Amino acid sequence: KPPTRDSHPSIRFWRQRDYEDWLDTPEALINKSGKYSFLEAEDGEPLSADTLKAIRKAVRAGWTELVNRNMAPKTWGKASASARQTFHRILERDFPLFKLAENGWKLEYLCMKSYSAWSKHHLDDSGHWKKVIKDEDGGESDSDS
Repeated sequence: KPPTRDSHPSIRFWRQRDYEDWLDTPEALINKSGKYSFLEAEDGEPLSADTLKAIRKAVRAGWTELVNRNMAPKTWGKASASARQTFHRILERDFPLFKLAENGWKLEYLCMKSYSAWSKHHLDDSGHWKKVIKDEDGGESDSDS
């Protein structure tokens, strides 16, 4: 049975609207969780730095999986249903806390905020890996083409 607001009453930001309303409060201004303040453990507490680091790593791995399956969108808003489904399945398996949100909004929000920067750095306009060229001293550098 999927988690619900009733089964997890400690979750503060079950709906995106709950989080957006909270952002306008004085408490949000002094919050130490920064741009990840919408992510909560099952008990409603903020996530540890180690957990956030693991999530960021898993998110990048999930995007890599989409590239390798030729499913990577130019922007997250243009992701196909199958790309989103694949990505959610991967992340929710390893981090069930993403299921503690109405319609998976927390994972979507995270991707909307961070996918574009990642894809611009790693992907070409077709959603494939940018070509890497060897520079004169034998190291690798990103190609501009």
